[in-house]
Amino acid sequence: MALVASSGCGASAPRVDFEAERRATRAYAVGPGDVLEVRAWKNEALSHRVTVRPDGFITVPLVGDILASGRTVMGIAEEIATQAAKFYHEKPVVSVEVAELHSYRVYVMGEVSRPGEFTPRAQITVLQALALAGGFTRFADPDEVVIVRRDALGERRIPFVFDEVVEKGDLRGDLPLQTNDTVVVP
Repeated sequence: MALVASSGCGASAPRVDFEAERRATRAYAVGPGDVLEVRAWKNEALSHRVTVRPDGFITVPLVGDILASGRTVMGIAEEIATQAAKFYHEKPVVSVEVAELHSYRVYVMGEVSRPGEFTPRAQITVLQALALAGGFTRFADPDEVVIVRRDALGERRIPFVFDEVVEKGDLRGDLPLQTNDTVVVP
């Protein structure tokens, strides 16, 4: 996570580089249960719809098993094309898209009306997750909300400053959530 130090009087808290977080979240990582649409230009044998198995793999005709879980659709498409090239004179042009999202889940806990696990059909932001959880209770501290994220960088706590996002309209802080992110409302 990229941090930018803020200057001024008193103690300075690290500030989040929201653009860096947004870029890191942009590419969805496929997971078990997701349904993928594999398309190969001028090649019906490779084109089909497939569900990511619990072990994280998909089976592609001619190619065999490909690890899909934890990877982007671009990475999966490239591997399918590379493996399929062994059977063709030219490397096929392959695209993969998520047709049905089933592995994406986020958690909202603390002072919200309906804390719990949510499995939206598309990637959502912090505000959308808070709305799914029924909004804040009267005991919530909106300016102390954090996103707990576990990824390749380890476990991180990313601040969500409600006042800046909602009242000041700075939507850069309304980050898209990654699968398994937890929004904590104290």
